[in-house]
Amino acid sequence: MQNPLTLFTISELDVLIKSLNNFNCQSDDDPLKNSSAAFISNLGLFKSEDNEKQLDLVNWIDNWFSTGGNRETLIKTLNLLLEQKRSFIYLENQLQLVWSGPDSGSGSLMRDQSILIKQLVDSAKDRILLTTYTFYKGQFIEDLFSQIREKMIKNPKLIVRFVCNINRPKGSNILPEELHHKFKRETWPKLWSQLPYPELYFDPRSIKINSSSVCHVKAVVSDRELLVTSANLTDSAQLKNFELGVKIESQFSADATWDHFDKLIKKGMLKKV
Repeated sequence: MQNPLTLFTISELDVLIKSLNNFNCQSDDDPLKNSSAAFISNLGLFKSEDNEKQLDLVNWIDNWFSTGGNRETLIKTLNLLLEQKRSFIYLENQLQLVWSGPDSGSGSLMRDQSILIKQLVDSAKDRILLTTYTFYKGQFIEDLFSQIREKMIKNPKLIVRFVCNINRPKGSNILPEELHHKFKRETWPKLWSQLPYPELYFDPRSIKINSSSVCHVKAVVSDRELLVTSANLTDSAQLKNFELGVKIESQFSADATWDHFDKLIKKGMLKKV
């Protein structure tokens, strides 16, 4: 039998727990065993059209007692369920869906991702991590990089890290070191040409001949906030394509993501450009 209590709201569970605690019991033989229907009916939790749901709950409680349960263990179980539901609500409050593309957020509860990324940069005090599969110069990226640079000038202690790939053209047999040199001397200076410079790392697998392995993560860490997204750091991804992401306000998740990339750097799996 499915537990009907899983469908209860927090307030309904709270009423049930308080009623169980206040239920008159003057003997070792808990009268709730024989009067669960009356007990549930008196709670006023169900409408007249919810007779089936009420019956399910009565049957579930009767089964609880018939299989050795008692009121004390029932109350403990309900409190655990209540705590779990409250935890889920807390977690949901830490999550926000973010959208990129035409009419970002229009007619929905989703936030505009291009705006959120700039807000994350603006709020950062200690660290910023931006990972992307690819970079392309455009007005959004130019403005974003200018914003980050200004933050670095105002706060010299701010740690800024970028992680990307150096993309190999399809069918190209150019030596890996030549691709690396070209990106470092030609591509990156067009994106970021002035001091102070951020830390810039790349996945060396992306420049190997005939390699299909790359770092495909698209994410932003700003202090204790984390954005995980399908969108690259390009104008097309941020302003034109349909892209979806999740913003997570969590010290644990932000730390875990930052630490993971930090370990990849220290192990040499990500190389400094």
